Amino acid sequence: MPQFLFKVIEVETLKDGLEDPQLINKVATVDAEVIDKESGKTIYKGIFNVRFNKDGVYPAIKTINAIDAPKYIKTELLFRSKRYIKRLRKWL
Repeated sequence: MPQFLFKVIEVETLKDGLEDPQLINKVATVDAEVIDKESGKTIYKGIFNVRFNKDGVYPAIKTINAIDAPKYIKTELLFRSKRYIKRLRKWL
């Protein structure tokens, strides 16, 4: 069973020319690590971007799909990173 660890490194506000604060898009740079709990081996360690606004959270699918890992790890990384940023969205 893998363990997923995330850390937000940087948050950048995208300048789209929109004045409405509810429509502002932000990009969080996330450092992720996936560790196998049984052996303690690192399955994946890397950085990817997650774009978010008040309406939703959108991880960089192309970056996650380029990872050399099993498909279930990629899928879990996608959904867990989305959940992680969604919970922190108010404070980022």
